[in-house]
Amino acid sequence: MQRGLFMFVSEFKFDEKWWSLDSQSRNSYINKLIEMESKFKQELVSIKRYNSLRYDGDLVYWVSDYSTEKLNDFRYSIISIFKGLLKETITLFSYYKPSPYVEKGKEILNLLRLEPFKYFVAYPMKKSPDWYLLPFEERKEIMDEHIKMASLHPDNEGIRSYTTYSFGIADYEFVVIYEIPDLAKWINVVEKLREAKARKWIVKEEPIITGEIGSLDIFLK
Repeated sequence: MQRGLFMFVSEFKFDEKWWSLDSQSRNSYINKLIEMESKFKQELVSIKRYNSLRYDGDLVYWVSDYSTEKLNDFRYSIISIFKGLLKETITLFSYYKPSPYVEKGKEILNLLRLEPFKYFVAYPMKKSPDWYLLPFEERKEIMDEHIKMASLHPDNEGIRSYTTYSFGIADYEFVVIYEIPDLAKWINVVEKLREAKARKWIVKEEPIITGEIGSLDIFLK
């Protein structure tokens, strides 16, 4: 049986004072961030960084480990480096374990060790109480339809998906995470999935964190 992993998806935004600093000062902070990342890459199971595509964010980190203490250490190390010049605007906390609706998924560690795709999407999700009152076999049939619609969609090729759990540890029940090679094709897949029967029981799917692989140089301009 696969061992589960705790995960943080955290979005950070630079304070207005950051953009008033001269380029040399900002470069010094960025170099400290890169050094810190290198240190934690030796300690955590996975670290992936993206430039945010949201109005309320600049950096997005997706970090995974067996230890919640190490994940928290990582978050606060980032905040400490920037001395008030960077604040955390969104944090999604969850736990990865195999889905009861999928007989056998890909080994999570193998997926996390692959090179990241250009785009990243994550959001919290919650279902209505009525969903959990349905018999398991009925729920599985509904989810089978949803999974089949996604897997057979012609634009779904290459997309990596992760369903993670937050029951009792956050204000939502799941965090769904995706690594995406083509954002336009991703939109087509999600639009089609709006027709799935499972949509009937969804009561929360926001905020949506969207990021892309990019250089830190953008924050030195």
